[in-house]
Amino acid sequence: ALRRMRARYTAAAYITEKMNGIMFIHSLTELLDQAENNWPSLLTRLQNLRGTILSPRTCRDGMFLDLTGDVKVLSTVQPSVKKMLHDLPGDANGEKLPNFYVEEHPWVTQANKERGENVPLVDEGFIVPTQVSYVGKGGLLYDDGEHIHGSTSVVSKFLRTGYLWDQVRVMGGAYGASCALSKGSGFFGFVSYRDPNLAKTIDVYDKTADALMAAADELEKDEEALHAAIIGTIGAIDGALSPDQKGWTQLIRWITNNGSAEGRQQMRDELIGTKPDDFREFARRLKKMTNPTVAVISSKAGFEAAAKDGKHMNLTVVV
Repeated sequence: ALRRMRARYTAAAYITEKMNGIMFIHSLTELLDQAENNWPSLLTRLQNLRGTILSPRTCRDGMFLDLTGDVKVLSTVQPSVKKMLHDLPGDANGEKLPNFYVEEHPWVTQANKERGENVPLVDEGFIVPTQVSYVGKGGLLYDDGEHIHGSTSVVSKFLRTGYLWDQVRVMGGAYGASCALSKGSGFFGFVSYRDPNLAKTIDVYDKTADALMAAADELEKDEEALHAAIIGTIGAIDGALSPDQKGWTQLIRWITNNGSAEGRQQMRDELIGTKPDDFREFARRLKKMTNPTVAVISSKAGFEAAAKDGKHMNLTVVV
């Protein structure tokens, strides 16, 4: 549900939805039909895909190899790595692809054309055979390019481990509930997991801003509780990483050109300096959320009950 909601707001999230989300289920159904009834045409598609990836003209440009290990391991595998790279098609002086850090990738162009039609800004429900629901609601808290303050990490974790835990899991009976703010897009979303409720959970999301305002007033009186929230957030960020996790983190930062050490330090400073007013600012943004929408996975009976409570959605039968 969270992936589906994100897809409505950015091209990157739409591409993720198309490759891994509900849209991908429909693509798999079509591929299965093609494999069973017209295998030669599917084989041709797969061969064309392989040919594009390994094209001698561009194969070596835009391709990278990521290895994580200590000096001894990397030295040991170096001959095998060199041989593998040497055996790839093409050469290092072949045709160069555009610099997609400065030019729009054709996938982004296509995604922006399709997004409005395939994932419109409407409330959607997806019918599957289930006795529980997966309830999501979200929208944009920040405009593109707007600075996202480090305190938002503290507020988000405070909601996950406090308000949402109490209201959706403990009192509502859901197996889990969470929320997340995407620092790249400004999208913020709520989601519940194996939830016996639907309409009531959406009501809980809608009352979050008021709950944050009340929490800010309490934190003004309880400095220790505020410090605990900050320390808990820092602890989650600074948790020990295995070597492969360290390598993956650095790779993603490099690929996405995602910030500098100075920028990360600024985020930490803002996080550590979180004040009750930052909770109020988050609440104000929630009240003014841009284009909020809902995405729910549930049963037909679940949606019928939600409709009686005034929660109407565009329904699609998935399976």
